[in-house]
Amino acid sequence: MGLLGPMGLMRLMRLMRPMGLMGLIGLIGLMGLAGCSKDEAAEPITERSAEVQLAGYVAGYEEAIRANRAYGAYGANGANGAYEANEANEPNGAYEAHEANPITRGWIPPSGYSVFENSEQSISVFFTQGTTAGDERFFFTNNGKWRVNGEAIAAGTYQFYGYVPHDKSITTTVTHLDNSSSYADGAVLTLSNVPTVTPSDYCVMIGAKNGKDDYNANNNYSITGLQRGNFQYVATGGGNNYVFLLFDHLFSAMRLRMRVLPDYNAERTIKLKELKLRTFANETPTKKKTTITITLTANNEANDPITNVLFTPYGEATEAGSMYISEDGFELTEDFQEFTGHFMPQGVDKVILESTYDVYDKKGNLVRPSCTASNTINLNMFSGQSEALRGRRYTVNLTINPTYLYVLSEPDLDDPTVVVE
Repeated sequence: MGLLGPMGLMRLMRLMRPMGLMGLIGLIGLMGLAGCSKDEAAEPITERSAEVQLAGYVAGYEEAIRANRAYGAYGANGANGAYEANEANEPNGAYEAHEANPITRGWIPPSGYSVFENSEQSISVFFTQGTTAGDERFFFTNNGKWRVNGEAIAAGTYQFYGYVPHDKSITTTVTHLDNSSSYADGAVLTLSNVPTVTPSDYCVMIGAKNGKDDYNANNNYSITGLQRGNFQYVATGGGNNYVFLLFDHLFSAMRLRMRVLPDYNAERTIKLKELKLRTFANETPTKKKTTITITLTANNEANDPITNVLFTPYGEATEAGSMYISEDGFELTEDFQEFTGHFMPQGVDKVILESTYDVYDKKGNLVRPSCTASNTINLNMFSGQSEALRGRRYTVNLTINPTYLYVLSEPDLDDPTVVVE
């Protein structure tokens, strides 16, 4: 049975959870500086696989803190909008554990990490040994159980290097560190053709360890040696392989909390159809694809093994990346609803959110289909941020609150364009 059952490793970020709508905003509450669509992700196709017991843990995002000032932006159709700074309802600065269901079995995550659910995505991993890189293999789930493609893991000592979620469109390579021929010292992992903007939370493996073979669901215990910088995995062979993995984030996260004020919600229903994100560096739009080169240095002190991450955007395409799509539209309510997407951080100092939405009256009449809106967020609105940082989460509270509706439709008043005081 797959360790932790449905809790698995790393939750699959769907084509992104419903994300906020920036264009209809009269009052936009901006929250504290914050900050792993399936894209092409897919279970590897294999004719043969072996069952394993597996659990994975991911570091929390570091929540970025807002600057103590208002931030101006343009609302829908050029109407002047304003971001109003609000206090984040969370501890500032510290790593926050990712959302996860309560742990139902005896494995205790290391401090600062939490279990990610993942019943669909697979993990790319190189089973390196000494000077040999080995083949890229995959851990994946099938019928609620974790498996590894190919034969069962042969007995021996390995160094595991990899990332999650596996994406069939991404090309992955691993090489030695400079001046080293042994993967016991670390590795350079390169991911090519990675989307610059994505719903997926791409994470790199920063630790691996074999587990106990005398598991007892009634006992709680941690795994000795499961720590950052230790990539060594000792396989027992056969079907008794317990795999424990640690991950950290490669991208920045943009989290929007969106709601509609009660008065406006009483008159109109807003359904979000699509949300796109465009990133900029010094007013230049970033490319659609990027290559990520991660240098990992093994150590026995539980230090962060990520000694360098280089993002190299390439190609000519610069169009916005889609983070959320709903054919029928996602209905926004008076309660805050969260939507999170991820983007390549290197050099990014500005993001533009582009939303498409339908507006209905309360009789169910579609008043305005496929409205579009755009809002700009300069990252210097967050304290100490001149550009985005890897592993940071940027949180924004959004409230739809137009000052008036001024266009008449056949059944009712209507216009989603916001005019801000």
